[in-house]
Amino acid sequence: MRLRDEEAGFTLVEVLVAAALLLVGMLATLSMLDMAQAVTTTSKTREQAVSLQREIIEAVRAVPYDQLTPGGVGPAVRASGSLTDSNLGSGGWTIRRRGATYTVAVGVCAVDDARDGTGTHDGGQFCATGAGTTSSATCGTLLGISGAISGTPAAATAGAAVGDCGIDLNLDGQVDNLTEASVGLCLLICPGAGTDAMPSDYKRVVVLVRWATGGGSRYALQATTIANPGMAAAPSVTALNAAGSVPVTSATSLGFNATTSSAAASAAWYIDGTAKGNAAGAGTAWTFTWPLGTVSSGSTPNADEVLDGTYLVGAKSFDKFGQFSTARQLTVTVNRRAPYAPRQLDAGRNGAVVDLEWRPNAERDVEGYRVYRRPAVGAPVLVCGPVTTTTCQDTAPPALPTLSYYVAALDRTTGGAVREGAASADAVVVTGNRAPNPPTGLTLSVSAGNRVLSWTAPAVADPDLGDSIAYYRIYRDGALVADRYDRTATGTELTYTDTQSGGVAHSYRITAVDQYMAESTIVGPVSG
Repeated sequence: MRLRDEEAGFTLVEVLVAAALLLVGMLATLSMLDMAQAVTTTSKTREQAVSLQREIIEAVRAVPYDQLTPGGVGPAVRASGSLTDSNLGSGGWTIRRRGATYTVAVGVCAVDDARDGTGTHDGGQFCATGAGTTSSATCGTLLGISGAISGTPAAATAGAAVGDCGIDLNLDGQVDNLTEASVGLCLLICPGAGTDAMPSDYKRVVVLVRWATGGGSRYALQATTIANPGMAAAPSVTALNAAGSVPVTSATSLGFNATTSSAAASAAWYIDGTAKGNAAGAGTAWTFTWPLGTVSSGSTPNADEVLDGTYLVGAKSFDKFGQFSTARQLTVTVNRRAPYAPRQLDAGRNGAVVDLEWRPNAERDVEGYRVYRRPAVGAPVLVCGPVTTTTCQDTAPPALPTLSYYVAALDRTTGGAVREGAASADAVVVTGNRAPNPPTGLTLSVSAGNRVLSWTAPAVADPDLGDSIAYYRIYRDGALVADRYDRTATGTELTYTDTQSGGVAHSYRITAVDQYMAESTIVGPVSG
């Protein structure tokens, strides 16, 4: 009997099960690849951050010791040849490397080593008491994981720990709260326990680098020291004293006496680290005079007038070969008048509110501003203040045909009382102005890590005859007044590049603003 060949194969169920198992395996492989890519990105970003941090520290070491001052170290490092890609803007000091944006803060303060005695010193230059004792856990809490160089909200009240953690609260590229003066422990000349003539034994340098891509803590913090290179044979300035009254309240000049450790061939004097001239004298006694100019009685400063504020006066002596040793610095406060009137106050209706903007004062001691509405009869009405920004919004303006506003800057008297300066020129707001038409076609693209916005101008810019769009206002991550991020320079610009996005996605909105500060409806958001 013949036997038929048996037929064998896979059933449909078996095929489906096999396909499902293959798919699970592929998904697991893809997940592993994705995790590996994330780990690689994190490692590369951190590696570049540490390399950048070392580069900054080496640039700091290349700065002459006497020029390593709290306010001078940042500009000196940014001017170095290896950091030409630096950018100091409203978001802080940023450097872009390997497709990632890093935010940087650097700070320096002097240390008086008690092992060779202590001496009087400048509170604006020397490290705050207890500096260097903040734990890494505390720094981790104050820094958070967001990538912000200003840290978490808790950093605003953390005192000296801010300096230890390298935090830049005001986004100027400089570590805050490193010195005695900045944390209020010693304001001017600080007494020492002994008679050390050269208390600046070494400088403490703190560098913080932050980034927003990858995982983990996303910051690199390092502190190091730079020893005083002083030269035993070169003369050093052992004492620097003002010959007149400090703070300066009325004088048009201020003299200084400098004493050197040994006979010097010459001496020079500086303001905020910038050389101003040579001192007069010989041997160990030298003098120089800082011309302060005459205070203006008008609405603008005189050309030669030194404006109110705090300045760092320094002196350095040289031997016949041009060698020098320790310099001496002194903090001097000039406070000769109330603030000048703020300039360029603009105001306009924006729906039910009135928006106001003005230019910041140039004086260094201005603490804020007050904005007033001036009624036809009666005392001015305080609308905003004190505010530290140069914007204000009157949220409840009266329903009158015209409204007048002015702004005044605030400083303090030598006794510490708040003092209001001269009033700005009035800004008049009329009720008949209508808002401009909004732009159209808002788009967002990414170029070299920056967010680029583009839009189209409205066919009819403004419904009011003779009015036009003055500029476009940019909102980031919201549509409230607090979310107003930036503006274009003119009303003809139809693109905007956010160079401070930190390499992360944001949402953006824009409006058109006319010559009277009326604002169109908001367009957006676009995100990316």
